[in-house]
Amino acid sequence: MDRFSETRDGDGAGIVYGWRGKSLCCRYVLAEFKTLALPVRRGDVVEHSRWRWALGLFKGDQYELLGAWSAQVPALSVAHELHDRGIEHIKAISADGGLDCTSTYPDAVTWSACSDPDAANTFGPRRRAALQSATATAERLQASLTRTIKRQAPFADEGAAVAFLMHALENADRQLHGLPKLRFKTAQRRSPAVGAPA
Repeated sequence: MDRFSETRDGDGAGIVYGWRGKSLCCRYVLAEFKTLALPVRRGDVVEHSRWRWALGLFKGDQYELLGAWSAQVPALSVAHELHDRGIEHIKAISADGGLDCTSTYPDAVTWSACSDPDAANTFGPRRRAALQSATATAERLQASLTRTIKRQAPFADEGAAVAFLMHALENADRQLHGLPKLRFKTAQRRSPAVGAPA
């Protein structure tokens, strides 16, 4: 599996982190976006750096992590990056923090586990059950990542925080595929250097 790598966002709004070069499935049932806060020391003050990550559900009830992006990166840039990596169609998008990908995926239904009846009725009972299961999986990963970050925080700087987040997300993705976790030192040796957002 390709490691997380970094690329500058075209309009200079920040850095996009994702599995660059890793193609994604062309059709997803759900893309669930979550936001994490990373406590980072800036002098004598601890500030929170916000990052988005996304879980994808595709055919056969399979999951994979789609990537992670600084919250500074516009929603349109996130959607374009996912499209460039192969996603042509998403049936439902769930996003906290108001992430809007409708310009890139206009047919996607806005979804939440307690969705309004009109949105929920777009899907049959079996698909609704799959979406609810995916939402629960994303919630469990979010809780696990939050606990992991709290154990290590605050981070010395933005670079250390992001390196740790990328490692935690890569381990979460490996678990989704039934693979063993990577140790942090091994992941650091095998991954490209990680910089801080602009």
